Amino acid sequence: MTYEELADRLHYPDEPAMQELYIQTFEFNPACTLEIGWHLFGENYERGEFLVRMRGLLRQHGIAETTELPDHLTHVLQLIGRMEPGEAARLVGEAVLPALEKIRLPDDNPYREVLDTVREKLTADFPNAPRRSPQLPILQKARL
Repeated sequence: MTYEELADRLHYPDEPAMQELYIQTFEFNPACTLEIGWHLFGENYERGEFLVRMRGLLRQHGIAETTELPDHLTHVLQLIGRMEPGEAARLVGEAVLPALEKIRLPDDNPYREVLDTVREKLTADFPNAPRRSPQLPILQKARL
């Protein structure tokens, strides 16, 4: 499965029942938001810097923004698929995997399978990515 396909599985669904679950899962619960920067920095100033860097990377790699913020996992997955391997590994290790480690969905939530698949693919594709601990204080800057 490509990163584009994984991103598609995380877009807002068309079916009303799945829309409700999506909203309950990702929009009403900040601990499960798909915005990577939130998990790294919360609402601190560093998140703004991260968003600016992500917006620049999206533009650089020809990815159009949607109504979601530039650090939304759907954008980030598309970006990873278009980046140079070393650059992608750094983004994955220092930002994406640590943020995903903080998202915990119940076993019966169908989106858990999608997030588990994303984690597994990133880990398999970038086994030597420089890792940033998900436990680091949110005030510590990411080097991206």
